Amino acid sequence: MTKLEEASYGKAHEVKGGQCLVAWENVKKPKLRGGLGVLDLEKFSRALRTRWMWYQWVEPDRPWVGSSVPCSEVDKQFFRCSTRVTIGNGRTALFWESTWCDGMAPRDLAPHLYKLAWRKGLTVREEIENQTWTRGLWRMSNATEISEFVGLCEWVQEVVFNEEADQITWKWTANGLYSSKSAYDIQFAGSFCTFDSSAIWTAKAEG
Repeated sequence: MTKLEEASYGKAHEVKGGQCLVAWENVKKPKLRGGLGVLDLEKFSRALRTRWMWYQWVEPDRPWVGSSVPCSEVDKQFFRCSTRVTIGNGRTALFWESTWCDGMAPRDLAPHLYKLAWRKGLTVREEIENQTWTRGLWRMSNATEISEFVGLCEWVQEVVFNEEADQITWKWTANGLYSSKSAYDIQFAGSFCTFDSSAIWTAKAEG
């Protein structure tokens, strides 16, 4: 075969993305959702990074606790969506960041107030006992912000502190404990298969 023939043969048999039968995003889905179960590195790395925030709660004696963790805002939002915090003494849960409002965080319930608030890193106990959670909120200027303020006030009034430590629960496991598998799998929630996956993935070769 001449060089010209080799070049033409290679061009004729070149694989192009537009000719793929299945999109790569579908290939990376778990098998139960029509994919091949190829690991999605972006979702898997997020599941592993979430472990840092979990350990900040359940193992506060680790030497790195208190320093900034290598998590993006998307990671932190995913963690908030995945946890539920029950207030005990209020000394661990953060007022704006922790999900102590029936599984939601005040920053998500009242995003407009969150932008106005000062000193967002205080605990629930510090903010409520000293009534400092309203600092900065005097700048409210529209009905949406006032509505969020009224709703948040109702949650604050329902808080009753006790001598127990604040508790955190992972929503995606039966025992309420974090696992990287559940953190990975839940990121595919809502996805579905739009083709007959058995016809695509089943080999058509002779035995």
